[in-house]
Amino acid sequence: MNNGDVITFNSKKAFTYIKPLGSGGTGDTHLFLDETTGIQFAIKKYVPKDPQFTDEDYRRFVDEIIILFNISHPNIVRIYNYYLFPEAKTGYLQMEYVDGVSIDKFEPDGWGKDWNAIFSEVISAFEYLEQHNILHRDIRPANILIDRNENVKIIDFGFGKKLSNTTKNQNSILLNWPATEMPYEVQSKQEYDEQTEIYFVGVLFKHILKDDSADFRFQHILEKMTKVNPSQRYTSFHEIASDVSVGVLGEINFTDDQKDSYRCLADALSSHITCFIAKYSPITDISVILSKLSELIRCSSLENYIQDNSRLINCFVTGGYKYKSRTDIRFQIVADFYELIISLPPSKQKIIFDNIYERLSAIDVQPMDDELPF
Repeated sequence: MNNGDVITFNSKKAFTYIKPLGSGGTGDTHLFLDETTGIQFAIKKYVPKDPQFTDEDYRRFVDEIIILFNISHPNIVRIYNYYLFPEAKTGYLQMEYVDGVSIDKFEPDGWGKDWNAIFSEVISAFEYLEQHNILHRDIRPANILIDRNENVKIIDFGFGKKLSNTTKNQNSILLNWPATEMPYEVQSKQEYDEQTEIYFVGVLFKHILKDDSADFRFQHILEKMTKVNPSQRYTSFHEIASDVSVGVLGEINFTDDQKDSYRCLADALSSHITCFIAKYSPITDISVILSKLSELIRCSSLENYIQDNSRLINCFVTGGYKYKSRTDIRFQIVADFYELIISLPPSKQKIIFDNIYERLSAIDVQPMDDELPF
């Protein structure tokens, strides 16, 4: 095999069909099960909506593949593979399956994420797209999903466009979601740019929150996002993200009860780890930590004390450590901490865990006795 040789993998994969998921800008999406891995995938087939635009829509489908293969963000749907059939002007896009609801169907229950957290995640995703010069151009509830863990997932880039210096101000508007009022730049010049994207994201949230905005902290941001005149509107999602951060920083104060819940858990955790062994690492995915804590609470709910301290420690770190096995960590400490975390927005959750890991960083780390050279 030489540099530049084209290698073809002809091995076939077996997928079991489950159900249709819906239609998007350039195709229809269905749910399949990968028989090898046991993982469900959403597979989108390019299906031209109008035969006279088959070539144009096929290029748009290929553009969607290119866009998704070059980006990676926790709030943007992940792509795994693609299968193109250029002669037949069709193809398939294998993506992460998002098991959830469209954003307009999401109902905060008071325990998980609220609209402030959801809004922050949406802005984070669009700021990321902006940094990569990508316009989504199909802003509607069906394309912003909330999964079972209440994470935002932006989907369907069938109308997406990668901007270059020559195309930056030459983008026609392509919308499937009607708005009662169009921004000035669309009314006058039929151009769609970053500020237009900002406008429609803002309008979407105003529609969703019209009856549920009492606790929404960023109403002033929405008002500026939805100014019809672009000179009065935000110029970038980065600017919006900065204002969101300012609002978050204004609320980093914790109540005495919240501080007590944190300190009791941090004290119990740090006092029961005698040392770490080389190659340990903290768990940084908060959803994983909460899942582990939830399972520990479920299995300990009839006890006054946590029966296995390592199960609590494993909620926060991976790798080796030595610990005290005495059964003296009260169950209520863990339960109170869990209730604290799920009641907080992501920004405050991160502050809590940053403090925990700062506390754990003071624990000694011992090298392995027989560490292999490689």
